[in-house]
Amino acid sequence: MGDHPKIDVPASKWEKLFNLLSVILLVSSIIYVVQAYASLPETIPTHFNAKGEANGWGNKAIIFLMPGIATFVCFLPMYFLSKAPHIFNYTVKVTEENAPRLYPKARLFMTVVNFETVAIFTYIAWEMVQSARAVPTLGVWFTLVVVAVPLITIIVFMIQMNRLK
Repeated sequence: MGDHPKIDVPASKWEKLFNLLSVILLVSSIIYVVQAYASLPETIPTHFNAKGEANGWGNKAIIFLMPGIATFVCFLPMYFLSKAPHIFNYTVKVTEENAPRLYPKARLFMTVVNFETVAIFTYIAWEMVQSARAVPTLGVWFTLVVVAVPLITIIVFMIQMNRLK
């Protein structure tokens, strides 16, 4: 990790787009939760099993955790981390020669994963409100998507970076 060359890598248009989409989702999630809060019952679903059935309940204020976690635990740390690709772990040896090719791809990878994470938390916040209103929409497919999409993203970017070495 400490021996990777440190070079300046500007954000690509795709990186900027995914960051913008993440911010739009975060703002939308916050607005949605704030607007929905007053109409929620005092106890809302807070946890769902693999079938999408609510199996945990809590105070309605817990709804603010989803956008909070998405913003302060996921988006912001990963946003700033993506600016330092020289500290990432790579599946290939990083050299002065290949760093200019690997770093932009690694930054985009982090930005895409960040977007996917924000999208998942945004959807969970929406689902919690819908479920509290007795309109369940979460199902087994959600568990599959939450596992498959990030896994596919990781595999695709690993293959791309191995080709760039």
